[in-house]
Amino acid sequence: MTTALVLAATPTPSGTGTPKVDADLVTPGLWGFVALFVLAVAVYFLGRSMARRIQRVNHRARLEQEERAAAQAQGAGPEQEPPAQR
Repeated sequence: MTTALVLAATPTPSGTGTPKVDADLVTPGLWGFVALFVLAVAVYFLGRSMARRIQRVNHRARLEQEERAAAQAQGAGPEQEPPAQR
């Protein structure tokens, strides 16, 4: 019964309770900038690593193709390809 009296005496707030905020003035702040900067640095290094790996794969494929061409020029048949090295 006491709880009902306390709840009845508590005034209910009027209005929405949230202030009007201009969306153009709200920014992510320092932590948003730091998070974006860390992501940008990570993407840069991942892209650089990927480019190096792709370059290595292309170089190895080119060397294998040159080895096959040299073996065929020396008279070795296509069934006797040199083994691929890793």
